Amino acid sequence: MQISRGLILAAAVGALLAGGAADAAKKKKGPMPVAPPAATAPQGNAPAGQCSGPGPMGPMGAGLGLGLMERFDAIDTDHNGQLSKAELQAAIDQGREQFHAQVQERFTAADSNADGKLSREEAKAAAPQVFEHFEFIDADNDGFVTLAELAALRDREQMRLRILERVKQADTNNDGKLNLAEVQVAFPGLAPHFAQLDRDGDGHLTPDDFMRPGGGM
Repeated sequence: MQISRGLILAAAVGALLAGGAADAAKKKKGPMPVAPPAATAPQGNAPAGQCSGPGPMGPMGAGLGLGLMERFDAIDTDHNGQLSKAELQAAIDQGREQFHAQVQERFTAADSNADGKLSREEAKAAAPQVFEHFEFIDADNDGFVTLAELAALRDREQMRLRILERVKQADTNNDGKLNLAEVQVAFPGLAPHFAQLDRDGDGHLTPDDFMRPGGGM
């Protein structure tokens, strides 16, 4: 299958129109139903530059389509006006390499003592997102985050299992969920965001709260 400029543009315009219709429906009929948490509806790992799950509906899908339009000539290496699967895969691989290089650069900048790992203090000072999720990223629980542990975040199923285990360890009263006091002790980096993660406002966090898009992870 090959993709032309026209197909990309049509998909982007369709996504914008669909997004506009959804916004209009929301204003008339109230909130749209919330999608199932990612932890209970795994979509698989999407390569860099792609989205998993449903098709490109709404402004996000339009943005991806228009972004592809902007890079069309660079991706179309044989200049035939079509994007082949091989050309798309090459662009994805290049994007992945660039992403890894950026992670390496930021990791090195945050690693103030150049020991190849980030302490909690280094993360707090120069890598706030790592600090917020430090306990989850630190898979071996040694008090440091390595590049290998950051790379493991791409495996969503492994991350889900790790979150389940960490929540179980932090759940001191064994009720299957975490209250603010438990989060403050076990996950101090996430404690300031407790209210944001607690979507239903019941004063507790479940593993699904951590995995839900826009949530803890």
